[in-house]
Amino acid sequence: MTRASAGSSTTRRAASLRSNTTSDKDATTVVKTTTTTTTTTAETKSAASSSSKRKQTDLDDNEEEDESSDNLETVVEVKKAKVVETAVKLVKKTSAGGSKGPMRLDAPTNTAMPDKLSYPAAPEGCIKIASWNVSGLNASLKKGFKTYIKAEDADVICIQEHKVNQPLLNLVDPKVYPFSWWGFEQDKKGYAGVAMFSKVKPLSVVAGLPTHPSPSDTKGRVVTLEFPTTYIVGCYVPNAGQGLVRLKPRMVWDVAMKEWLAQLKDKGKQVIWTGDLNVCHMPIDLRNPTTNTRSAGFTQEERDGFSAILKAGDFVDTFRERNPDAEGYYTYYSYRFQCRIKGIGWRLDYFVTDKKMNERVKESVIREDAYGASDHVPIVLVVEGDL
Repeated sequence: MTRASAGSSTTRRAASLRSNTTSDKDATTVVKTTTTTTTTTAETKSAASSSSKRKQTDLDDNEEEDESSDNLETVVEVKKAKVVETAVKLVKKTSAGGSKGPMRLDAPTNTAMPDKLSYPAAPEGCIKIASWNVSGLNASLKKGFKTYIKAEDADVICIQEHKVNQPLLNLVDPKVYPFSWWGFEQDKKGYAGVAMFSKVKPLSVVAGLPTHPSPSDTKGRVVTLEFPTTYIVGCYVPNAGQGLVRLKPRMVWDVAMKEWLAQLKDKGKQVIWTGDLNVCHMPIDLRNPTTNTRSAGFTQEERDGFSAILKAGDFVDTFRERNPDAEGYYTYYSYRFQCRIKGIGWRLDYFVTDKKMNERVKESVIREDAYGASDHVPIVLVVEGDL
């Protein structure tokens, strides 16, 4: 440990603790008060011990700490634990009411993709499907994209917002995923885009949204794979935009998607609709619902549009079906304003199924720790039986 004055060391620890344990103004105030007491106590002990020990020198990395410093370290750790306890209690109190939903204290707050990830394989006789908005593949590849893909080892991977203009070779191992399909924006280069990778060969593939008034304009947003018992629709739903300038086109999209899913269901097969659906269906699905009622993704129009799709097809939001009261579970955290650290998120990514398929679902989860290669985290669905 760096040799420095005991008081300054304790102050730095307290300052670091302030920045990492609270995000609410009131909580910060309490922590500041607590850390002031901690610093004063630590400095008193430092002064008492310095009379019998040699004077500490700044930044002497090679000299071993003496016994008094070890004792001081113990005192600081005890005091720090008390500060953490105080901050945690206050965060619980302040986040329980008002316009904010509760902040989950056990939620991961990493801002970079972990170097190592490990996830369980699909149980025997089950299929695992992963969906992920990568927010630009070229950037994601530099920040841990392949770390997650390898760790998950899903049977089908659905990618949204890849933002590339042509397929990327060896993005995934072609020996593991011999079947792939890419969708690109027709007019806007480096924008949107979807891709699907599968270990299992589908019976057919449809690019775009055939029921849309301009189906050719949707090929960068939807890919539908047909399997013997199942359709998987990988989707990147258009955002209503800043100031809701694209809200009306979004409503047209929702109607077209409702019709497309109904057509697929009428063919007698089960349906899985997944991807970044760009809507928070319920207030529980975002941290700050009260202040976002006219924000893209949480307008009443978009929420009603999503509800209409679910009702028309007798569809189920698989995560919410299994976790009806779970608060603080999100799939998107903006890179701005330290949203990840503060737990300010939105649940925009879904696995939606018809009720028969829902009976086959063994697991519908959010990979909360796999953050850093995108501003979204992946979601995973495990279903019993073959596709």
